Amino acid sequence: MGKGKSASKNARTIEQYCSVCKKTFEMPVVEGADNNEVTWLKCPGCKGFLPCMINNEQSSGKGEGEDSGSSKEARDLALEDIDTDKAIEYGESSEYKVGDIIYHRSWNDYGKVLSKEMLPGFRKTILVQFINQGTIRLLEGVT
Repeated sequence: MGKGKSASKNARTIEQYCSVCKKTFEMPVVEGADNNEVTWLKCPGCKGFLPCMINNEQSSGKGEGEDSGSSKEARDLALEDIDTDKAIEYGESSEYKVGDIIYHRSWNDYGKVLSKEMLPGFRKTILVQFINQGTIRLLEGVT
């Protein structure tokens, strides 16, 4: 118990981008919250842990106006659709508003903040549609 690895029937993987390794991997699910809002993944490259957001719309089909994960199919965003001069550099300690344009230095990618969400433990995330990375949830307001 409590070792983080499990060979149970719940063992599965989710495709996720690791900003440390700068690669996309099939990452094993290692820990989930009781309410299933946050699923923790372990990167096979750097062995780091990262959250993957899973919501009810994802398990029951497509949600209304939001595509979870990193798919670009729901709503593509092109560089000419955004004003890069007004972009704010992303930092997990910063706070953002819906509609803000952000620049993620690690990915060299621009995105638009689509929504904000409060997680268990008073953690906050933003859902961002990036030009190249697709739709990604990022931490916000980390102290």
